Amino acid sequence: MDEIRSFTAIELPPALKDEIGRYIVDLKKIQRGIKWVKAENLHITLKFIGEQSPALTADITDALGTIDFNIGKFTVTVAETGAFPNKRRPRVIWLGLKADPENVLTDLQASIEKKLENIGIEREKRPFSAHLTIGRVKFGENFGRIWQYIEKYPFPPFSFEVDSFAHIKSLLQKHGAQYTVLKKYSLQ
Repeated sequence: MDEIRSFTAIELPPALKDEIGRYIVDLKKIQRGIKWVKAENLHITLKFIGEQSPALTADITDALGTIDFNIGKFTVTVAETGAFPNKRRPRVIWLGLKADPENVLTDLQASIEKKLENIGIEREKRPFSAHLTIGRVKFGENFGRIWQYIEKYPFPPFSFEVDSFAHIKSLLQKHGAQYTVLKKYSLQ
């Protein structure tokens, strides 16, 4: 049987996806060599799980439902733009996230890591950095123009309420990834 590629994420409200989509349209005019994320695919990744058997994927879905994370709704603000590993030689362009209470995203991600590690999913080796990927660099040398533009026209802060996260299937296709929510989990 075919393996299932999946991840856990916080879904974004449509108004935020639209706002980021408009911002990406402007950024596309400035810099070539970046594969920009389609607005409908924008999300906040909490844990990339990768390809697993259908049986283990079902176990993952069940395990995520047992996370004892009873903090209720919280607010996330999308603000600032940056890059991994750095702005001079970026591989990923992102929008930064701030949560209220402050460590809630990190705590949620750690709860997911621990629960999945208990059923055999390897823990992420890099520390969690709350961000929203908007583009992946494919080629390019001089990124000065895009950072000048971003400095002059920063993404306007946008706050939204988070009351759930999701286990999402990712099917890679020629025209990009297609996402399907396997299950949503309430944080209340």
